[in-house]
Amino acid sequence: MKTKKIEIGLIAALSGLVATPGCNKQEPPSAMCYDVMVEEYMDYVCSHCNNTIKGKYGSWMIRNINTIEEFVTQMKTLGYDVVLEKTEFCPICSKKNIENPVLIFNIRFSEEAEYHTVRSNIINEYQCLYEFLLNPDEYSETADERKIAIIQKMTGLGEDLKIEE
Repeated sequence: MKTKKIEIGLIAALSGLVATPGCNKQEPPSAMCYDVMVEEYMDYVCSHCNNTIKGKYGSWMIRNINTIEEFVTQMKTLGYDVVLEKTEFCPICSKKNIENPVLIFNIRFSEEAEYHTVRSNIINEYQCLYEFLLNPDEYSETADERKIAIIQKMTGLGEDLKIEE
């Protein structure tokens, strides 16, 4: 019986359902019992064309996009040339229905330079980049290898993480 419950929990986890701890009344509470909740889908309004995409994206995805937008806005207030493209989330702007859309982030450190482009929906990567951009010289001295790899991915900078202006 326990094996069946583990399999059901695994299936729920792998299928993208959100599980919250809970148990039926017949058994004592344990780490093996869950009440499965279905993700709430929300409408998404494209900031580019104002098209409303009804019920396609989960609330967690909308929250992620909003949080990432906040980090990009903060990078702009620091004076960096950054652009966040969300066109893949809109079938009108992308001219197709993309199954797993991704945010497209562009950054450059000089008007003469080409934009470095990264595709990412991961909040932590934008947060790490923002923390780096707050004080690049100090950050590169204290960051661990994982964070340095994220900065390199997000900026296209080399191992020394020096921003050439």
